[in-house]
Amino acid sequence: MQQLPLEAADIKKLRLRLLPFFAFAGFSGLIFAFIGFAVLGKSKDPMAFDDIAVYVFIGFGVFFFSVIGYMIWAVFADLKRGVKNRISGMVTNKRLNVHHSQTHHHNTSRNHSSKTTRHYYLYIDDEEHSVDFKHYNKAKVGMHIVLDKAPKSKMTLAMELTGQEVVDQKAHKLEGETNDKFLQTIFPDVKLTPKDEEVLKNIFKSQQKARYVWLVPTLIMLVTFLANGLEGLLILFFPVVIIPAYQLFKIIRSYRTYKMSKRYGFKRGIPAIIEDKTTFTSNRSKSAQRLKTTIGVITVESVTFDQLQVGDRLVVFKPQYGKQPLSIMTMDQQEYYLY
Repeated sequence: MQQLPLEAADIKKLRLRLLPFFAFAGFSGLIFAFIGFAVLGKSKDPMAFDDIAVYVFIGFGVFFFSVIGYMIWAVFADLKRGVKNRISGMVTNKRLNVHHSQTHHHNTSRNHSSKTTRHYYLYIDDEEHSVDFKHYNKAKVGMHIVLDKAPKSKMTLAMELTGQEVVDQKAHKLEGETNDKFLQTIFPDVKLTPKDEEVLKNIFKSQQKARYVWLVPTLIMLVTFLANGLEGLLILFFPVVIIPAYQLFKIIRSYRTYKMSKRYGFKRGIPAIIEDKTTFTSNRSKSAQRLKTTIGVITVESVTFDQLQVGDRLVVFKPQYGKQPLSIMTMDQQEYYLY
């Protein structure tokens, strides 16, 4: 990492970053002022808001504006220092972190509201850096990039591919033609092994479990309405009727598909090429390693994820009558099961 002076374009981006901060701070200030003067200050009931409630309100306001103030200060600090950090290297991994949060409301008709926030990270030579979505989407594992970031605000100022990414056009065209031929390859069906049958059964159980989670509660609600003569409420709660019927249909169809695939006894191979790799994290589910391929996203184990690289050619095996992959095989005949 090296420090360089800010360019005119960098200064412009940092100044533009201040506009939404000031607008949000002003809007929030009006809301807090309204609550403070119109509600707390003019309440006719002296016991409506006790000292604890006032202190909590003031404490929350101080914390809230301190966070906004720090964000504004960080941008001003970057402008004052006039330097940026330049990080260059290979993208060794990507991470998408999804954070779910809930805000509870005690004096409204709604009990709570939910919010989902996404954060994007690039690993450059195994060092993590936060970026915007457009930079996250542009960069792929294996690329050499140059990333400019502001030291204090951590704002991404620019990202470019380095000269190492410029490939000879003739060689690039030849590789593209070779990949196109590979993707058109038709592989013969392969007989299911005991391991394939075990994985196929695990997929079936996982799908059925998820559908029963939706079926059972809604079915209990439906039976409760009918048992208590509340058929009229079913018009208001119309999905209560639809969800059990739909899930029951999916359960029966999934069972039929599973039996047909097992009876057929073969799996089909589909050619695919890895286009990108990313790690998914969340505060509600466990981490997952995902391969973005020419036929879709495939979730794999950590060991498999580390061994495979962008550009690798794969044969993705699926059951004859299902869509969920059973395993993937590399060109050196190494097979990785997905369940």
